[in-house]
Amino acid sequence: LMHPKSKYAISPPLKNSAHIDGDSKNMNDLPAALMSDVEHAFVRSNDGKFIAIDRYIIPYDILRSRKPRDLIGVVGDGEVPLTITTNELGDEMIEAGFTCSMGNQLDTRATVLLMKGDKTYEEHYFKRGEKYKTPFSTNGDRFRTLIIVCEELFFDKSLSRHPPLILKSPDSKFSLRIGSTFARQMKEGDNVKNPHGKQLVHCLNPVYGLTDPRWIIEYLEYHRAIGVSHVHIYNVNLHAPSVQQVLEVYRRQKFITRHDWSDNASKGYTTHVTYEHAKWAAQTDCAIRNRRIYDYALFSDIDEVAFGALPDGKLGPALDVCEKAKKNGGKVACSFNSNTVTSIYTKLNDEEEASMENKLLLERYTHVEADPHCPANCKCDGGNCTRKFHNGRQKYIANVGDIYIPPRPMWTHALSRDYDEMEKVMEVLPDEVMHVRHYQGHWYLNKNLLDTIDELERPLSPTIMNVVRKNIQTTPDLNAIYTTAKRSSVSQGIEWINPVDRPPKYHHDLL
Repeated sequence: LMHPKSKYAISPPLKNSAHIDGDSKNMNDLPAALMSDVEHAFVRSNDGKFIAIDRYIIPYDILRSRKPRDLIGVVGDGEVPLTITTNELGDEMIEAGFTCSMGNQLDTRATVLLMKGDKTYEEHYFKRGEKYKTPFSTNGDRFRTLIIVCEELFFDKSLSRHPPLILKSPDSKFSLRIGSTFARQMKEGDNVKNPHGKQLVHCLNPVYGLTDPRWIIEYLEYHRAIGVSHVHIYNVNLHAPSVQQVLEVYRRQKFITRHDWSDNASKGYTTHVTYEHAKWAAQTDCAIRNRRIYDYALFSDIDEVAFGALPDGKLGPALDVCEKAKKNGGKVACSFNSNTVTSIYTKLNDEEEASMENKLLLERYTHVEADPHCPANCKCDGGNCTRKFHNGRQKYIANVGDIYIPPRPMWTHALSRDYDEMEKVMEVLPDEVMHVRHYQGHWYLNKNLLDTIDELERPLSPTIMNVVRKNIQTTPDLNAIYTTAKRSSVSQGIEWINPVDRPPKYHHDLL
C-alpha cells in the first residue's frame, strides 16, 4: 500500500505525497517509513520501562537433530519484571516475572536471556548506569538489551495473520502487546561465497550523520568486492536526498536491507535514551533475522572498513580460519583488531590535493598507526601489552548459520563482555588474516598526540580499489550521484573529520 507501483520502498515524488511541503529543498521531513524496507514494532510496555523491537521466529536446533524448533521470541531493551538468584554452585538463575500469551495459548512460561558481562547479571542489569536516568541500556556497562523466549507457544504456519503476542505480569503492572508481523529469515543478495562456500552478511551498526553520499557508495562497493553478500543498514537519519537515492540503487540490486531506526519510528528510543543509538538491539535483531540464512555475520560501524588477507584483502581466508576454529575447537565467532587510520587528520596542501583529483576517498588515506595507542586501543600491564576484545577495539564475525548455537543478545567487541566464556568460544584473528581500518581517532586529537604518532604505509588493495571504481563508473545512477557530490563537496575528505596542520613527516606523498 505504501509503494503500490514499486517492488521496493522508494521516495515518492513530492507532488504525489501527502502532508509534505512541495517547496522543500530536502526530504528531511519525509516519513522514514517511506524510505525503508523493515518497519520495526518499537512497542513500549504500559509502564514505559521496556521497548520491544519486534517479535520473531527463531529457529533453534538444540538437540542437533536437523529438525529445528521455531521458537517465538522478542528482542527488546529495558526493565522487565525478573528475579535473579544464585544457586548452591554460585550460578545465577534468571526467572521472568511475566508470561507469554498468544491467541488461545494463555500464560505460558517466559525465559529471559540477558547480556553477559564481567560482573554478575545482577550488577549489570540492576545496578549499573543509574546516573543516566533511563530504564534502557547505557554507557557504564548497563546491559538491558535482552531476548525473551516464549518456548511453549506454538507458531501456526497455516495462519496468514497471527494474533498479538502479549507479555504480562500477574499484577498487570507490566504488560505489552505486539501485533506486528513476525520477523522471519528471508535471504536476499549476491551469491558471494569464499572457496569453502560460506556466505557473509554485514550487520552494519546504526548509521547517522552522513550527508555526503560518496562514503556510503565506496563503503558498500568495497565490502561487496571483498566478499560481503548483503548489508543490513539501520538508518537513524540518512534522509538527505542524495543518500536516499544511493540506498534506493543498492536496494534495487538486492544488496541492502534498510531498517527504519529513526527517532520518529522508535519514539525517541534510538536517539535519546539508550547506548549508541541502540546498537546492541540492532545487532541482536540482525543476528536473529539471519539465522540459518547466511553462514556468518560481520558486526562493525560505518567508519570501519574490513581488511582481509593479502594480496587482495578479501575475507574468504578469514572465514576459512573461523570454520577451522569451529571444527577443531568449537569456536562460534572470530574477533579481530581495529587499527586507526591516522592519515585522516593530515590537512593536505594544494599540491597534495591536486594529486588526489582522480582518487577515491578510500585511496586518500594510506597510512595507519604503527602501534596501537594505549589505553584507547590496547591494554598494558608493565611492559606487556595485549589487544583482545574491547582492549583492541575489536569487532567480530559470528556464526549465524549453525542454529544449534543458542540465540543471545550481541555485545560490541565480542559476543559478550564475559571474557572467561569468550576465551572458550571465540577465535582471535591475527591482523594479517583480518582487521578493521578505523577512520576515526579522536583520542589522538583530543590529547594532542597527533604529532607523536609513527605511521606505516598500508594502502587498501589496488585490485579492490579498481573494482570499486569500475562498479561506480559503470552504474549510471551511482556515477551521477558520486560525481555531483564530489563537485559540490565542501571538503574533499571524509565529512566527519576536520583535518589539521601536521609536520612534514606526515605529508608522505611529498617526501
